[in-house]
Amino acid sequence: MKRDEGIERLSACFHWTEFDGDDKRQYLHQQFVYDNVMFAVTRGLSWSAVGQVANITKDLLPKLKGLKTSEVICLAKDHLSLIEPRLSTAHHAVLLDYIVKTYVPHQRLYQAFLNGEAGLRRIRCELEIECPPHPWPLSEGTDAVELEQQRDLKELSLAQSRKEAEIKELKETAEAQMMAALRASLESLPCEGWMSRQEVEELLRSFLQSQGDIIMEALMKEVCLTEDLLSQKSQLVQRHLTNQPVLPGKNCVVTPTKSKKKRS
Repeated sequence: MKRDEGIERLSACFHWTEFDGDDKRQYLHQQFVYDNVMFAVTRGLSWSAVGQVANITKDLLPKLKGLKTSEVICLAKDHLSLIEPRLSTAHHAVLLDYIVKTYVPHQRLYQAFLNGEAGLRRIRCELEIECPPHPWPLSEGTDAVELEQQRDLKELSLAQSRKEAEIKELKETAEAQMMAALRASLESLPCEGWMSRQEVEELLRSFLQSQGDIIMEALMKEVCLTEDLLSQKSQLVQRHLTNQPVLPGKNCVVTPTKSKKKRS
């Protein structure tokens, strides 16, 4: 008999109460039983064993609801052990393997079937397809080399702004240090009495030395920042001439130097 005719003939042999009222689920249940029965026939089992396979698989499928794979295997193994006379080890292993290989790869589908979710409709969402923007005419575009030069000039302008801000901050810091040194020198003057010529000269020498150190250190840092900016400009010109990537500006480390005292 053909498969559909065989399923119809098989369905007449049982009362299908497990999914009563749901024709689709009931038919899928019958298909599961039919496939296992036909496999048992092709493996040469006796007709008594084939009938018991039909009973066992019919009872087995509804019990698989919510079970994990390991639990499915154990339950199928226990059901096959109920066949009398007992199946040979080979037939038992072959039938178990067939049931597992039939069920496990499609476990999520079977679980949806057992939970009554097989009839759910998929919700479709119509999304608007946005086409890519139409490119501008080439006459309105920018040459790649020119665009790269504009980008480099922008980066150089930002670097110059940062260097100028650092130089400004450096000058303000130096000015504040000089004013602080001046206040300290003035506060060291005696409020009353007279100072000797030697004391005045020593005070002026100390004040001028501190001012010179501050100015020298500020100038060295300013020179280093300016040199770094000029180096970046030079590398940018070299890049456009030789198409080489711009190297990072060299780092300058300024070590404060102490000016030598001059003998008066």
